[in-house]
Amino acid sequence: MPAGTSRKDNRIDTKFYVINGERRKTLIVYITAGYPSLAATEKLVLEIAGAGADIIELGVPFSDPVADGPTIQESSQKALAKHIDLSGIFRLASRVRPKISSALVLMGYYNSILQYGLNKFADDCAKNGIDGVIVPDLIPEEGDKLLKAARAQGVKVIFFLAPTSDSARIKLVSQLSEGFIYCVTVAGITGARSALPNFKKYVNRIRRFTDKPLALGFGISTPGMLAKVLKHADGAIVGSAVIRVISANIDKKNLPVIVGNFVSKLRKGIPREKQTGKNGYHAQKN
Repeated sequence: MPAGTSRKDNRIDTKFYVINGERRKTLIVYITAGYPSLAATEKLVLEIAGAGADIIELGVPFSDPVADGPTIQESSQKALAKHIDLSGIFRLASRVRPKISSALVLMGYYNSILQYGLNKFADDCAKNGIDGVIVPDLIPEEGDKLLKAARAQGVKVIFFLAPTSDSARIKLVSQLSEGFIYCVTVAGITGARSALPNFKKYVNRIRRFTDKPLALGFGISTPGMLAKVLKHADGAIVGSAVIRVISANIDKKNLPVIVGNFVSKLRKGIPREKQTGKNGYHAQKN
């Protein structure tokens, strides 16, 4: 496996380590698997990894993606029209895994996983180099079966928190979420936004319950927004903005390079900073 990792030493965890007392914050990039095609997705993953994405989310197309805005919904529908499914995505992952050190995470809806079979799903994640899974419509109270299957294979299950989450939910997610906690920036669906709220109180409220890495997502689209988010969080997730770049350049032969350049600009906007957290990955409290 790349970068000297193993199933025991999950690649997601390595992306939040400190090396020699210094670490750049973590950049997480989402793309819809199969958009515009699986062959294009394979090239995109390689370019995005080379451009500096620490973790790459492969979106599993679904007919009713309730957490996603119109940009990702459209890409998902177009991928479904080409009959993209989990089996094809696993084959894609197996091809790119030996070529990149970025962690790979599947983001998909629970019905797809149930239909595939929980144990088979977790086993195929492990066999094909998938390090974690994000399931937007699976609440932690009902996640026991997936957690059990995934943990047996060393695959992380990542849960969500939102600005509206109360203390009980924060405590539960802090206990169950593995790899990192996905912190939604706004109450709503995915999609690039022109402005984002201040996250200081939100992040600090979660920090009272956990020292696990916190990654903020939904609406982040520019280096400036990344810088704002990463004043408080350990990682930032960019999705719809990347899909928009793909859509705007979908017929160009150098599409992967264009997307890679966009990700590279995002990466360059992320500062290095000294870290002093006891587990070596979380940002200093503000």
